[in-house]
Amino acid sequence: MFNKVAKRDIEKTYGHNRMIVFRNKSLRILAGFMIHPKIRLNMYRKMGMNIGDNVFIGLDCYLEDQVPELLTIEDEAIIAFRVTIVAHDDSDHSASPVLIRRGAYIGTGAIILQGVTVGENSIVGAGSVVNKDVPPNTLVVGVPANFKKKV
Repeated sequence: MFNKVAKRDIEKTYGHNRMIVFRNKSLRILAGFMIHPKIRLNMYRKMGMNIGDNVFIGLDCYLEDQVPELLTIEDEAIIAFRVTIVAHDDSDHSASPVLIRRGAYIGTGAIILQGVTVGENSIVGAGSVVNKDVPPNTLVVGVPANFKKKV
């Protein structure tokens, strides 16, 4: 089960194995520009991300590559192009899981920060910055993202 409290010191976890970080960053760059969406998904999965069935991830996304196993995208979620999802913070070397629930839609250019859960069937508007949990069946927009309406 998804544990939101699980913060880790990524420097201690990955500082000794630069090859894993290099591999993940290389895969992320290649995946971001891979034209075929199924190959793109497989590259993200190879990094260690938990990605469900019938997920779409658009081109040119920055998805967590330092601790990719902390990113979970459930079935039927849609991530538009140029979305950023991070589970770590370089300033204090901490990391917290990010969960995109079933059927969620993340709009173009949105940013999802560490420790956030985007609820089932929720919509994150284009260009929004999400720094707190999004309840299920909700539309959020803005910087920072705020509740707009139930969907």
